Amino acid sequence: MADQSSAAFRLRTSRASIPPGFVQRPRLCSMLDRGVHKPLTVVSAGPGYGKTLAVSAWIKRGTLPGPVAWLTADHSYDVRGLWTDLLGALRTADVLPATNPLMEILPGPKFGDPELDRIIDALASLPGPVVLVVDDFHNITDGVALGTIERLVGSHIPQLRLVLIGRTEPALHLSRLRLAGDVTEIGTHQLVYTTAEARDVCALGGFPLAAEELTRLWRRTQGWPAGLRLALMSVADSEVPTVDHFTGNNRRVAEYLLEEILDRLSPRDRLFLLATSVVDQMTADLARALSGRTDSGALLEDLVERNALTLKLSDRPGWYRYHPLLRELLQDRLAAEDPDSVPELHRLAADWYARVNEPIVALRHYSCAHRWATVAKLLGEVALPQILTSQATALVSALSTVYEENARQATIDTLVVAVVCDYQRHDFEALRRRADDADKLLPDEPEVPLVYRVIIALARMVHARAGAPGNLVEASTALLNLVESVSQQTVPAAAAYTLIALNNRAAGLVLEDRIVEAQIELTAVRAQGAHAGMSLLELSATSYLTLIDALYGNLAQAAADACGALDLAETKGWSREPQLLAAYAAKALVCLDRHDLDDAQECIDAGLMASTQGSDVGCRLLLSIAAVGVANARGDGAAAHAMLSRLDVLTHMAQPLPVLLAGWIRTARADVLLAQGDPRGALSMATETQGDAGFAAGLQRIVRAKAHLALSDPAAALDTLRPPGRFTGYRALAAEAAVLEAVARGRLRQDSLAAERMQNAVELAEPIGLRRPFYFEDGQIAVQLNRFRHLNDDRSPFVAELVQTMGATDTESAPHTAVVQALTDREMAVLKYLPTMLKSSEIAADLFVSVNTVKTHQRSIYRKLGVSNRREAVESARYWAML
Repeated sequence: MADQSSAAFRLRTSRASIPPGFVQRPRLCSMLDRGVHKPLTVVSAGPGYGKTLAVSAWIKRGTLPGPVAWLTADHSYDVRGLWTDLLGALRTADVLPATNPLMEILPGPKFGDPELDRIIDALASLPGPVVLVVDDFHNITDGVALGTIERLVGSHIPQLRLVLIGRTEPALHLSRLRLAGDVTEIGTHQLVYTTAEARDVCALGGFPLAAEELTRLWRRTQGWPAGLRLALMSVADSEVPTVDHFTGNNRRVAEYLLEEILDRLSPRDRLFLLATSVVDQMTADLARALSGRTDSGALLEDLVERNALTLKLSDRPGWYRYHPLLRELLQDRLAAEDPDSVPELHRLAADWYARVNEPIVALRHYSCAHRWATVAKLLGEVALPQILTSQATALVSALSTVYEENARQATIDTLVVAVVCDYQRHDFEALRRRADDADKLLPDEPEVPLVYRVIIALARMVHARAGAPGNLVEASTALLNLVESVSQQTVPAAAAYTLIALNNRAAGLVLEDRIVEAQIELTAVRAQGAHAGMSLLELSATSYLTLIDALYGNLAQAAADACGALDLAETKGWSREPQLLAAYAAKALVCLDRHDLDDAQECIDAGLMASTQGSDVGCRLLLSIAAVGVANARGDGAAAHAMLSRLDVLTHMAQPLPVLLAGWIRTARADVLLAQGDPRGALSMATETQGDAGFAAGLQRIVRAKAHLALSDPAAALDTLRPPGRFTGYRALAAEAAVLEAVARGRLRQDSLAAERMQNAVELAEPIGLRRPFYFEDGQIAVQLNRFRHLNDDRSPFVAELVQTMGATDTESAPHTAVVQALTDREMAVLKYLPTMLKSSEIAADLFVSVNTVKTHQRSIYRKLGVSNRREAVESARYWAML
């Protein structure tokens, strides 16, 4: 959100106080009274028409339908910056109930239509009307930002009364509103003084004029408020009104009159006005820093008292600003008369703002002063972490002239600053190039600020996360090593850099399959991020911890935490921020494991949409892997190939790959090959198992076991899965391995072991709702599940659902009595002879055992199968696929 403790933000939400000698204009107030009962009121005219003061006076009169929030638009606004300040203005004006969702929404870099929809809904839920005034609306030129205002107006929110003030008609499509009578427009013709109002202005200014003189003055100024005010100022020391000596348009009138006024000032006062024109607003202390005048406060008060186009801010005591017309002309005059002083004045202003802890305003003035070394130093020491906050737009706007400077002559200072702008613009390749160029220019002397190396290291870490995930751990560690040598007293942002580096390193460790280390670091980062108020960093750590739970097979915990993170993001308006990608991936993987394929696809789509310009290619790859899994689970070969092609493109762009991603991508390709009937190709694809432990190694063993089963080689499948302890810690993998082992042992007629492994699989899967491994296309799974139900008299909904989904025969329809106990290997050997015509003595001879032993085994078989004779035993054994 906008930093509401920032002086710059507080000034943008302050309206001008009414100056002495201001003439009330009831007719304008009446027009505004009528307009505020419609969705939109537009007050537009050129400079000097008293637009802002007219609306301020109307508000002060206190006849509005509801509370008022005021915002003076900044020229740097993009859509995020605009809505950050609009919501901040509503909050600081105390117009929102504590429970309204707008109290929580904090626009992020991905702010767009979904977030705007939530804002519109929240405004529509307000208990009563709210007046929102946006002054200097002409400063908003970003097309996307203007489009959101147009949508806001077009939504016809009954509670919102929008008042736009600007020098030009707003760049909005208002034709429908005009036809419907839903907009009130107050323009130049309404804002000019009437002759009666002009007479009052002159009288209050101490210059009562005769009717003929008043008429002549009004005609020459055409009722232009600023012209009339300037004319009165110009005749303060003259018996003959200066207005007799000029003609022309308003700009020329203003220039003429201002020159008249400035020429009559003492040289010291004139220099004061020129020097202080470089800042938007000022305090007496700032004016003293710029002009060197110890009486700056008294001089500013005198200018206000004389109504000399100088205004005090109504709810920010001690702050002043010049009328925009006066300031523009003063700046023109300063540039013409003393251009060499302009950079130095900006430097003085920047020094003052840096001292009062306003780094972004300070950076803007240092940029105007072309002090790029100071810009880079202040950026690295203090301001850079704000790139992760809603201040990012204002920060980069303050630095935007650096590209022109780089085009003229790139230096290490300008390259370092441009790297920051590249990050905000999501131009990660340009960021990498400039960081490399800056690194080449770094001399070895210790005089070079260490923060330059920090910014370069940050850039390389960002590039790794955005496009080279295999380098992320190394790049993050390099940044950590640099920051460790920096004291927080020297670089106040050092603590923030440490957290940022730790968070990225931990994310890289997850992708490298070093999950235990990652979990420890992420837990610490989440706690420290919350303490430091770095909400997006905290959210990123939470999302990756959720992903770790999904990998470990803690599906219930992962689902709960992912939903919690996504719900919080929805509340804050962050649903499409890249810090959430790991939560989207975790939820998609959980849904896939639970065979909730529609929900999985929804999460995948939402995550990929959020990461279109994001900075986490690792999670984008995970989402693409999950998309392949969903297509495979649906049996949609064409979709699986399409998703795999998308995954291949992204993989090509994300080199080098870390261990986890490399192994998982090979597994995804092997799964597609299995689905299309190419187990040998799948086996070849999944041969590069790295190490004996880890999630990626487990995935590849699983898919190789499936390939061996598809090749009718259950013994090789068992060899691949041994020992079961390899899957320890990864519950879903362990359950899948148990299912595959049950299939392999069932094919080898090791029924007792098969039943045991299926029981292990169910015990692992049921508590977490894991279904995916049971849908592997092998008839043995249905047989073993049915056997498990009968052996354990299982009536759980989970197993019943699995049996029903696979189309296996349920026990209710089975004509045979339930099996009580699995057959031993020796009993299985005897069972194979029962369908033959051999007698017990012949079976005994064939098995090299006694007749009594055969008969004992037969009785045991009958008892276990719940039958009374040889024929029924054969039928039952065939039903249970024992024969």
